[in-house]
Amino acid sequence: MKKYITKENQKKLFRVLNFVLMFLAWIYLYSQIKNHNLFFLQITNLWNELQKKRVILLIVFALMFTNWILEAKKWQILIKSLAKINLLESLEAVWVGLSLATFLPLGNYLGRAKKLPQKNRFDSAAALMVNGGLQFWATMLGGIFGISQFLELGKLITFLLFVFWILIYLVGIFFYKKLPPIKTQKVIEKKYYFSKTLKTVSYITNWVQNNLYFASQYSQKEILKATFLALLRYTVFMIQMILIFKAAGFLLSIEKIIVGSSLLFAAKSVLPVGGFVVGLSVREATALYFFGSLGEEKVVTITFLLWIINIGLPVLVGSVLLLRNKIT
Repeated sequence: MKKYITKENQKKLFRVLNFVLMFLAWIYLYSQIKNHNLFFLQITNLWNELQKKRVILLIVFALMFTNWILEAKKWQILIKSLAKINLLESLEAVWVGLSLATFLPLGNYLGRAKKLPQKNRFDSAAALMVNGGLQFWATMLGGIFGISQFLELGKLITFLLFVFWILIYLVGIFFYKKLPPIKTQKVIEKKYYFSKTLKTVSYITNWVQNNLYFASQYSQKEILKATFLALLRYTVFMIQMILIFKAAGFLLSIEKIIVGSSLLFAAKSVLPVGGFVVGLSVREATALYFFGSLGEEKVVTITFLLWIINIGLPVLVGSVLLLRNKIT
């Protein structure tokens, strides 16, 4: 049997697998669009309205690329001890991960790990967790403002919430303790002394220990750089929302757009909005609830159009990039 598993056959199998993954990504996009075909008329009208202000529309598209370049730069910083990749390779890894994440529970991790040396791929889970944690912190920092305005909290309570959230970050970055090197168990060599269950437990334990060790090795400078990029990404999202609301002629003030957007981003970070779980429906319901309360119920068309620009197009590109990956 082994004689058929040649390097050439591995490459062919890898290409077929990439093609299947790309096809699944396209199926996911088609299902999302088909399930929301009731909004096509509104989106068409909105698109025609935006055509009158093409400069703003071009800026929104440019900000989409800016957003993902910032994410790629953040990823490049967090994995530089695992692999030296340039910004373009990092962007490719991010888009491939985004494409796989639409239909695989660990797609984001698998896609980003494809660009790393095979021996370091398991350790990249720590980088992904740190990356997501910093983006979550930045999103919820803005969410505090939205929550305080939406619930009409007093200035003192709002200030205390900001201070508390910032203190959590400062304690984490300035008072964490780097873990010492971990001696992993060589469970493979001890196959006669471990049952399969104990082997699995040992592998999982080693994986967790390695990733905790890796996550503890970041310098304060690296964390600060990644946090700054996370805050920039959040700012880019917010500017996109303001521009497209104003370009579409919506009557909300800039303050209400910021409040509604910050609430929407916070809800999307907390709620399970994966493709297999609840998809776009939860996002639309959340947007409708918050922006409807603020006086604008046409926001569903905006959120869906922004989803196409910010997520749909990169997913398509990422699915095509899957075919360019070579087996390592």
